[in-house]
Amino acid sequence: MRFFFDEADSTIISRISIQGDSIKVKALYRGTLQVTDKSYGRITLNDVKVLTDGTWKDVESVMQFQLSDDVGIFTAGSKIPLNNLKYFRGKTAYLAARDFFGKDRIYKMVIKNQSEIMISDKIEDINWYFGAFELSNKKNISFNDGTIFIKNGRIIDKYSINPDSDALIVADGRGSQNTADVVYVYNEAINNSNIGQNFLFAGRLDEIVENQLTLTDFFILNRNEWESFDEDKKLYFDDDTYFYDLEEKKEISRKEFYSKDYAVDEKSDYAKDKGLKDWYGYMYTDGDRIVAVAVKKRMDSLLRQRITAGTVESVEDDPMTGITITVKDARDWSSRKNQWMPKNQPVRMGIDTALVIKENNIISYQDVKPGDIVYSVRDDFYCKILLIK
Repeated sequence: MRFFFDEADSTIISRISIQGDSIKVKALYRGTLQVTDKSYGRITLNDVKVLTDGTWKDVESVMQFQLSDDVGIFTAGSKIPLNNLKYFRGKTAYLAARDFFGKDRIYKMVIKNQSEIMISDKIEDINWYFGAFELSNKKNISFNDGTIFIKNGRIIDKYSINPDSDALIVADGRGSQNTADVVYVYNEAINNSNIGQNFLFAGRLDEIVENQLTLTDFFILNRNEWESFDEDKKLYFDDDTYFYDLEEKKEISRKEFYSKDYAVDEKSDYAKDKGLKDWYGYMYTDGDRIVAVAVKKRMDSLLRQRITAGTVESVEDDPMTGITITVKDARDWSSRKNQWMPKNQPVRMGIDTALVIKENNIISYQDVKPGDIVYSVRDDFYCKILLIK
């Protein structure tokens, strides 16, 4: 539930938005409407394309689609009854499809009214009263109840978009008068909302005891960038924490983690005699509790790493590179431009030694499936952390 106020210091609520379960999008199609079968709730389209990697790619010359019982059909912001769809034969349609027992089921449909224009830009400001947003290039785009909004791989309502969002917009209109038929928001983060309490840490293991560790000179991933702290940070672990030794490439027990020499007093005779140094680690936490930690002898160059988000297209055991995923609709976070930059082709990542996390649990690569929305920290090809959204 979201509350809206006309003024910052007002105590009077002007609008309440109740947000239900969002619909996961399997694919976004574009095609030319040919046949409407009202009796069976089916439509047939010609020249069908699918939105992938920021562009429309050919699928089939002719495809038939089943409509959901509660399908929303719109043109120019007005809802169209199914029995009137026959009058739009020959028009371009955009279809948001969800998975229904392995088959496409159309949840929302928009009929193009004029000409298509595709824009990839940042939404700078939103005017809710007039139903329009301003892009960073100062272009104004209107939106309405028919606009298909997609974020985190799901259809969302219009009140779920925010200023400072990077988006691909499929607009409909001519000249300066354009209405968004589709708004595909690129933004991803560790947490799905501002109230999330999951964090990614990296740093030197200064001290480890039975149920806690102390990081020193640590980093935290903040707004898709590693932020450094010249201080100590205490984090806590338990028997449910997952521990992984990246040098040995194996899971270790809690006891091994705190009893071995992953953190030492480097000035002690014991450490000097054995040539021991503190190890480094990546930690995924729920608040201050460690969900998973992976440790290694030397710190990675965090400046080389990229934050990449997208949708898993395939998972394979490549004989040359090991377990590899291909991510479509990929985008990298650009620190220089402070925005998500869409890739024009899929990205391959090796996840053999990555921490793969879903719903605050470590999962096997075998549990990574095509269609999963992912947020990753990677060093070129090699993925360090993979979050399944």
